[in-house]
Amino acid sequence: MLVGRLLRILSIVILAILLIIVVAVVGLSLYEPSLAEGFAFSSAGKTIRLSDGRTLAYLDTGDPEGRPVFYFHGAPGSRLEVLVFDELNQQLGIRMIAPDRPGHGLSDFQQDRTYLDWPNDVSELADQLGIDRFAVLGWSSGGPYAAAVAHGIPQRLTVAAVVAGEAPYASDDLPHGALTADTFSGSRVNKLLIWSARDGPWLMRALFRMMRVLIFRDPTGLAENSADANLSAKDKRFFARREYSAVMLEALRQGAEGTAHDFMIERLDWPFELEEIHAPTVLVIHGEEDGGVHPAIAEYVCTRIPSCDEPTIYPREGHSVVYYRYEEIIPAMLKAWD
Repeated sequence: MLVGRLLRILSIVILAILLIIVVAVVGLSLYEPSLAEGFAFSSAGKTIRLSDGRTLAYLDTGDPEGRPVFYFHGAPGSRLEVLVFDELNQQLGIRMIAPDRPGHGLSDFQQDRTYLDWPNDVSELADQLGIDRFAVLGWSSGGPYAAAVAHGIPQRLTVAAVVAGEAPYASDDLPHGALTADTFSGSRVNKLLIWSARDGPWLMRALFRMMRVLIFRDPTGLAENSADANLSAKDKRFFARREYSAVMLEALRQGAEGTAHDFMIERLDWPFELEEIHAPTVLVIHGEEDGGVHPAIAEYVCTRIPSCDEPTIYPREGHSVVYYRYEEIIPAMLKAWD
């Protein structure tokens, strides 16, 4: 009798907990936070209509007559990331085109997309802009997209750069160092995300919906007050910049689905093999003190790509290496230009 009563109480408690979780998840889905004071969504850029009817947004910056480079943003990220490079690109003779990935900024969400869908979107954008061949640069979560484009449409590329690129976390042979607690790659949070991508995608979506609420409330303060010991002082200064706050807000303007999907497919099996990338030249660039993606990932990715000679690891640089070493990254790409 006592055992039966305890079991009934336990079942009621479990049901109550599940009900609270369901209510919280539904609440996050329905709640639309307001933007922090002094911030607004951006109208910068243009849009095109893709062959499947989706809208793709992009920014076309730098030197209009320069060499075309497509820039793939991080996550949460958006086309606005390239605005900080506009003046330098004009000086360096670079025309930089930055598309919003599906579900980010002004680009329509694409259900069930994989890395293999991105080369088609990029090709269509290049065709509509009248660009035949071009380079690509992917930073952070944009790194795998640069690799995917090098895999999918190598005949259109001159050079590809993977800068502080994310890891293929589902790989069995990922370096042990990349999964230690010294970086975000090895943190408990990332291990939870890896589990969620595989077994509980609802949790991934709920976490990023909550993150969206926090970012909308105080985007700059969130970075400034970060207690994350993995971030270097330079990284914290980079992420606390008002311009980067605008980038994140724009990334999440439609909701959290685009960013959540980016994080999910990073942590599942990638639908292409890095070993199949024989052209163009791939540059893998990383910061030695990257607290987000362990530098061992750069070694791992470059070793697997036949057209990558050796990674460039900048000392005293973190995940924001693209910002602090941009004037060296672009010349390296121009040197490797086919």
